Amino acid sequence: MKKVLYVVVAFFMLQMGVFAQTNFEELTLEKALEKAKKENKLVFVDTYTSWCMPCKYMANTIFPKKEMGDYLNERFVCVKFNTEEGEGAEIMKRYEISAFPTFLILNTEGEVQHKIVGGSETAEDFIKRVEEGLDEEKAIGILANQYAKGDRSINLLTKYARALLAIQDPQVVKVAEELIGKLSDVQRVDTAYWFIYEHPFLTQVGSPNMTYLLENTERFQKSIGAERVNEKIATAFDLQLTNMITGRDRQSGVEAIDRVESEMEKYKFPSKSRLKMFAEIARAQRSGDIEKLLTTCEKDIPQIEHEHLLAVFFPLSLTIKRNGTPDQQARILKLAKKLLAETTNDKFKFSLGQFIPYALEK
Repeated sequence: MKKVLYVVVAFFMLQMGVFAQTNFEELTLEKALEKAKKENKLVFVDTYTSWCMPCKYMANTIFPKKEMGDYLNERFVCVKFNTEEGEGAEIMKRYEISAFPTFLILNTEGEVQHKIVGGSETAEDFIKRVEEGLDEEKAIGILANQYAKGDRSINLLTKYARALLAIQDPQVVKVAEELIGKLSDVQRVDTAYWFIYEHPFLTQVGSPNMTYLLENTERFQKSIGAERVNEKIATAFDLQLTNMITGRDRQSGVEAIDRVESEMEKYKFPSKSRLKMFAEIARAQRSGDIEKLLTTCEKDIPQIEHEHLLAVFFPLSLTIKRNGTPDQQARILKLAKKLLAETTNDKFKFSLGQFIPYALEK
């Protein structure tokens, strides 16, 4: 009798376990679509790779949560595909997936109703992102269909641009340009469209949007707030100088650095002193003089907060290591070890700990 009771309890515990987490079924996409049609549901597709750490986090931490399973199982037939093999590779091509994890919400015809790129740290956050896919005002597939049919209203373009930004789709550039082209001069500084100017992908230094922002800074400050506008401008300058130092921008010369620094003087923001050091480092780098670059690094880098060195220190170090004399190579190694001993930034400490023995001590 005890054995029977144990089996019964174990059975119900197993059943509860199944329904306490996301029920990913082993179905082909075609079978999943057929089942969804019969059950009046949508299809939720998790596309992943074996090497994607955010994919593993979602699989091991988020999808097993009860609240996640309760939400998804009720509304979707859930399936997952490894895009490195079999049907998963076909699905990646069919739905033009280029980042992982990517999650698709499909209607029963296999059409994309919504797309979510990237994972979430919590189940609550991911549920909110899925909910957007059930909202006709936010679901990217629905907005894309309206756009394809010729809807170019300001309302549609605004919603579509926001949805494209959320999944980092390059088409957002075209849609944002169309939106800006329909706005009056008064509308362009309205809070409803600040997301275009605030986003680094759409408003980079040198772009038409950035030019407009700089020419109308006071108007934006009155509408959006001086702190947010100045922070946006600072972030744009930061990105441009960082790209110059890291080599992402190999075209800009010393004149461009001078223009950036001159333009920065017009604005007040907390990171200005650091960015002036970035400009000095970028000039030294552009000079081709390793001693000048090393001396500038020795002077400026110890004054820069370590979280801001994550992108710039390593390419600078490699330039000196590859092109410097043995004495100069020893000095950059000394600086790296000094930073490693002093840093309290975990990411920088880990990166330095990996970088020094494999790059600078060779």
